[in-house]
Amino acid sequence: MSRIWIFGSVLVSVIAALKTLLVVHFAYGGSAAAPGPVVLSGLFALFFALTAVVAYVACTQLTRHVVQKRREKLAPGVSEPVAKETVILRHAPDWGLSQAEADVAIFVAKGFSNSEIAEMRGSAITTVKSQLGRIYQKSGLESRYQLIAFVTDEVVSMAREAEEPVAKISTKDALPLVGRRKQRAA
Repeated sequence: MSRIWIFGSVLVSVIAALKTLLVVHFAYGGSAAAPGPVVLSGLFALFFALTAVVAYVACTQLTRHVVQKRREKLAPGVSEPVAKETVILRHAPDWGLSQAEADVAIFVAKGFSNSEIAEMRGSAITTVKSQLGRIYQKSGLESRYQLIAFVTDEVVSMAREAEEPVAKISTKDALPLVGRRKQRAA
């Protein structure tokens, strides 16, 4: 953190010095009467203060904007509960996940094994493994443990930022399972 303050102070000083030099050059350009050290230091102090204020306002506005965007992305809406499904479904478009990959990611986040996921989805284990590989590649995560940890951290963040408790979403509403399709058709 101290590096940021040092870098910011140096940057503000350099910008203030450049502004001072530009004003002196254009105000006293061709004349023999160069400004004294009092005028130079006064101009530098003025430009330093103005630049520091602008930098502070810009940084606080940027921080506020980033925090607001994070809240918009993480905070559940009126109909969205704080759940693992919500996290996966919110990040799936950003990661470029297909619906099948999002379903597999939800099952992994809920702690199911590859064979259990394959059985529930009516697919082969190799299909689930290849979908997991694409999920890790697209999300930038390296393993199912990182995926679970990521989802858990996001759920905790959402729960902290939620203003009021909301109902849980049922898994059957979020995931279409093979067995359920057969029952509905009958």
